[in-house]
Amino acid sequence: MTTQHDQPGTVYIPAIGDHCEAIAAALRAYGQPSEVLPATSPATLATGLEVGKGRECMFSLMIIGGMLHRAKQPDFDPARSALFFPALSRKCVGVNYTSLFRDALQSNGLEQVEIISPDKTNGFRGMGSHPDVVRGLIWHGFIAIDLLLRIQLQRRPYELQRGATDQAYQNGLARVIAAIETGDASHVVTALATSAGEFEAVPIDRSVPRPRIGILGDFYMLYNPYLYLDAVNQIESLGGEVEILRFAKFFYFINWMREQDARGAGNLQTALQVSLENAYQHQVEADLVATVRHLLSDVNPHEPRATVTINDIKRYYHIGIVNGGFTAGAAVDMAREGCAGLLHVVPFLCIGSIIASALGNRIRADLNQIPWLDIIFDAQGGTNVRTRLEAFLFQATQFERAKVSAARATSLPTERKVNETRVALPRAVAPLIPLAVQ
Repeated sequence: MTTQHDQPGTVYIPAIGDHCEAIAAALRAYGQPSEVLPATSPATLATGLEVGKGRECMFSLMIIGGMLHRAKQPDFDPARSALFFPALSRKCVGVNYTSLFRDALQSNGLEQVEIISPDKTNGFRGMGSHPDVVRGLIWHGFIAIDLLLRIQLQRRPYELQRGATDQAYQNGLARVIAAIETGDASHVVTALATSAGEFEAVPIDRSVPRPRIGILGDFYMLYNPYLYLDAVNQIESLGGEVEILRFAKFFYFINWMREQDARGAGNLQTALQVSLENAYQHQVEADLVATVRHLLSDVNPHEPRATVTINDIKRYYHIGIVNGGFTAGAAVDMAREGCAGLLHVVPFLCIGSIIASALGNRIRADLNQIPWLDIIFDAQGGTNVRTRLEAFLFQATQFERAKVSAARATSLPTERKVNETRVALPRAVAPLIPLAVQ
């Protein structure tokens, strides 16, 4: 247990998406004041770019820009403020920019602001009086918000009352945050069940199916319309349905790396602990998915084990190399689960995303030439995105139709046994316009 005296004043959480509201709520539940920084916008990113040197990744500029923007408000107290910046992955160079943050804070007269990375070595400083309970609450929040987002995206394109699904999502998000703030994880399950009822009350019409487009890339780009160039709304307006890379997949991947690192160092106790934490997280996911399973259109609503993602990555990239492979594994999984097109959001100057884009042609070749489009966020507002999305959606629609035709063909009577029939992605579908590398 960490005493209240050891905690910072207010902990500021980087605004990666609504999931981060769960972190702030869990900290508040156990006595640690916390709030999420402003969502990345042209103003906050411009602030970050002012302190950068031109070689930083977008992630680091987003975080420091949001922090400096918040520090301009009159109620900000540097002496009682801390920036939450966990070192999640050795495979992302973004975790090495703590020195940039310190320099930027100091040059703006904010040297008193603390940068915290809660872990066992510092007693999970900044995570309230009961950090283990807080971590469990955060995970419940992550999964619940993941599920709310998936339901929103799967039902909104078919709603008969415009805006009703978005309202149900916002209400559900508020319920989950309020439940987390009670400090009791069981309340999150109840809140999710109540939200399921509200979603279910929104009338929908699925008589005209839409191709599902998987949006993938660095997770910090996928939950902010400004950063993904409003691609979700544009795809829906063009007749598509969107699936965004699930937040949980990234953390299961991190768990696998942590366990392998521990085993490589001969620290079997740590490896066992990580393995048990991972099992607990999967169990929480299963419990929450069961609450809303009837609303999900996924063939497999549960996130696969990290070993599945790892095996998919190994087909294209050495798992020991820093950066680049995670997106490839996620792309294979999205195609396997029924996506008819893959939209890759690439932040400017991100090494991992650039490598993933280069792997795009090989991935598409193995996925029967599934349509793939890279869109690059460079803070310049994007160029010709709408036209490219129109061509991309046309390809995805054709790909989906061919897939359905292939599935119908395999359902015709043959000499093969039913349990031997396999439905594969159609190899006959070829790209009409070269979109793999833009």
